[in-house]
Amino acid sequence: MNKGLYVHIPFCGAICHYCDFVKFIYQKEWVSPYLKRLKEDLAFFNVPPKLNTIYIGGGTPTVLSKEELKELLTLLKPYTKHVTEFTVEANVESITKEKLELMKEFGVNRLSIGVQSTNDERLVSLNRLHSYIDIKKAIKLVKEVGFTNFSVDLIYGLPKQSKDELRQDIANILKLEPPHIATYDLQIETNTIAYINKWLKISDEESREMYEIILKALRKAGYKRYEVSNFAKPTFESVHNKLYWRNDNYYAIGLGASGYINNKRYIIKGGLKNYLQGSPKIEEDTITKEMYIEEYLMLNLRLEDGFLLDDFNKKTGLDFKKAFAVPLEKLHKMGLIYIDDYRFSLTDEGILLLDSVILTLIS
Repeated sequence: MNKGLYVHIPFCGAICHYCDFVKFIYQKEWVSPYLKRLKEDLAFFNVPPKLNTIYIGGGTPTVLSKEELKELLTLLKPYTKHVTEFTVEANVESITKEKLELMKEFGVNRLSIGVQSTNDERLVSLNRLHSYIDIKKAIKLVKEVGFTNFSVDLIYGLPKQSKDELRQDIANILKLEPPHIATYDLQIETNTIAYINKWLKISDEESREMYEIILKALRKAGYKRYEVSNFAKPTFESVHNKLYWRNDNYYAIGLGASGYINNKRYIIKGGLKNYLQGSPKIEEDTITKEMYIEEYLMLNLRLEDGFLLDDFNKKTGLDFKKAFAVPLEKLHKMGLIYIDDYRFSLTDEGILLLDSVILTLIS
C-alpha cells in the first residue's frame, strides 16, 4: 500500500508576496461549503479507506478555527486507520495549544511549519505575520504538546539577503532542533507581489553558493539531504513527499490540488466560486510510456539515493543501462553520476546540475 492523499486548504491570514499557490484571504462563510465540497471530492475520486499518508496543505490549514479544523479532521477520520504519516501545514501565527491538541487527538503526527526566515526585516518584506520570537514560542509549544516529528521551511535568495544573513538563519533554525528542514530557492512567479514589484532573482552562481552553504551546514549538523531541497535527521524523511518523488500514486482533493492515479494526472481548477457551487473544472492527462520514463527520471533523480535499476526496469520494461548507454558514459566521464549493478544516482555536482543531467539523458 503506497497511496497517499493530499488535501488543499486555500485559505490564509495574509498573502505572502512570493506565493503562487491557489490561495484566498480567509473568509469564515467560505469554509463550511468548502469542506462539503471536499467530502464530494473524496467520493468522486473514489479515495479508498486504506491510505499510507495524508497531507493537509495550503494555503494555511491552521488558519481555520478550532471548530472548523475539527470538522475537517472528522471528515478525514475514516481514512486514517492505516495511515503511518499524517501531516498538517501550519503557520507560526496560527499555531495554538488547542489546535495542536486537537490535531494530536485525530492522529496528526507530523507538522510542516512555515518559518521561511528568522530575520524580522526579511519576514516583513515577505508579508509574513510572525517574528523570530514568535517562531521560538511556536516551536516550544509544538514540542510541549508532544509533536516529535515536524519540519520547518527556509527560503533563501531573498532580496538584500547576504550570505552571512543566511548563515545566521541556519544557525537560528538549528537552535530550534527540527527533525526535518525544507529549503527553497526564491522563485519570482507571475501574478505575485514579488513579480509586480519587480523583485530581482539572484544569479545562478549566487544561488549555487547559498545552496552549498546550506548543504555544508546541515550535513555538519547531522542532517541528510535525501532530496534536492529536503534535509532530515535519521528516520524523519517525509514519507508522503517521497510518493511524489518516487512517482507513486496519490489522490488529491480541494481546489488547486493535483493527483496521480492509474497513469493519469489530474488537477482541480475552475476558481473558488465554481468550486463552492459544485462545478469545478477537472483537467486530466494520460501519461504515455515516454512521458512516464521522463517523469520517472526527473522525479527520482531529485532523491540523493536515486533509484534501483531493477525498479526502473520493472516499471518501464526497459533495461536502463542499455537504453541510456551513450548518455551514461558521457555523464560518468563528467563526474556527475554514480552507477553500479543495482542503483543509479547523482553526485553532489550532478545534483547541482540536475536539469542538465536530465536533458542529457532524455535528449
